[in-house]
Amino acid sequence: MNVFDVIPSGFFNCLAGKSNNRIYADCLELIYDQYDKEISYRLERSYLRDVLAAFLLENHLSADEEENFISVGNDEASFVLRKFISVGWLEEDQDDSTFEKYIVMTDNGIALAEFLQKLKKPMTPEFSSYILNIYNRFKSKEYADKQELYNFILKPTFSDAKALSSALKKLSTSIKKIIEKMNHEGSLESLTENIISYCDGDFIKEYSRLVHQQNIHMYRNFIAQKLDEMKQPEYFTLLCLELSVEEKAHNVMISNAEAEERVYEMIDSTKKFLYDDYNRIMDDIKLKINTYIHIAIARERMLRNKGLDIRSVVEQALRILISPDGISENESFEKLFNIQDNEYIDLSSVRYPPKSRQVLHNTECEYFELNDEEIERNRIALEQEFFNPYSKDQMKKYMDDLFAQNEIVDNRQFDYSSKGDVLLSLAAVSYARENGYSIETDGDYIEGENYTIKHWRARKNGKQ
Repeated sequence: MNVFDVIPSGFFNCLAGKSNNRIYADCLELIYDQYDKEISYRLERSYLRDVLAAFLLENHLSADEEENFISVGNDEASFVLRKFISVGWLEEDQDDSTFEKYIVMTDNGIALAEFLQKLKKPMTPEFSSYILNIYNRFKSKEYADKQELYNFILKPTFSDAKALSSALKKLSTSIKKIIEKMNHEGSLESLTENIISYCDGDFIKEYSRLVHQQNIHMYRNFIAQKLDEMKQPEYFTLLCLELSVEEKAHNVMISNAEAEERVYEMIDSTKKFLYDDYNRIMDDIKLKINTYIHIAIARERMLRNKGLDIRSVVEQALRILISPDGISENESFEKLFNIQDNEYIDLSSVRYPPKSRQVLHNTECEYFELNDEEIERNRIALEQEFFNPYSKDQMKKYMDDLFAQNEIVDNRQFDYSSKGDVLLSLAAVSYARENGYSIETDGDYIEGENYTIKHWRARKNGKQ
């Protein structure tokens, strides 16, 4: 089926014309706003006509003469209503008792108005809500009672995973556009406005809810466990049966093999996104955010140095022009510049070198000698202050002792009873690459009494 088999002919004519398409788009959004505020499914035609007339008059809008608009506001508004009715955006209804005329927005007209609004003001999705919705479905009574597993659990879970993937890809694209705009900022003022708009953006707040310490890493193990549980025969058979019934209700017949393949694909795609694709997209977004920050710093330095270079050039030019020796060497300068005829020179464009500090008075300090005991006591205090139990060298000794006992070091064997034990684990991971061993993680966490540590295993480089 083609889209033009569903919508009326000429449905896009009002937007295709170059002369009045802006006016028609604004009028359609205005009608949609009025329609959206009302509980009733229809509005009085006279009311909508007055609202359109006031809008056209207040904004001094009018169509071209080729549309044969009459200058009176109500007539222009009535023309717009008739135009929208003819293209299928609106429908006109009449009350049989009062003979009052009403306007009803068609489904196609509502869809078009919502599409225009999304283009003007894209809605920022709440990314974290997708994960919470999936989590709550598997916690619901319907899942426990195995009721409508396909329609209530698997299908909306698959849709939320796709929606989150699409939203994150749009977020990545929007950051790319901001970076491209940053590369064209030509002044410190516009650069500052760009950074302020970036920091005030909603997507930064949404991204902060999805970083590694937030909900997806808290819930995904539970979600993955439930997805694997749905592959068991008691759940999988019900899912395939409900899918076949759902397709049959839409006059589509599928075989058992096709139903099983589709259910497997939905389960595996959702799990793959939560474990692999999600991390890949988030890493790409994080990289672009860091790139934006680096470009902003580099752009600021370039613009600042550019201004300093310009002032330096002005200073050198003034020195040459004012100097008698410089002018005598090239007499053509006298014809180009008449500095002495000016009352003053703008000193704000000249950058003077900083003055060296002068010693104004002598400074004296009293001193006293330390005995051997005081020297030794201060030496021990400085060594204790200098000693860092979590340094790279200390971590190398710490891990080498552990590798002497086992080829693979698993942090599940550590004692996390104190804060120092937690810091040892973090420092060991931080200096892993420099100390010659690699870290592997699986997404699990170790719950302590007061701390939650990510599970990791370490092995020396070169050993399998």
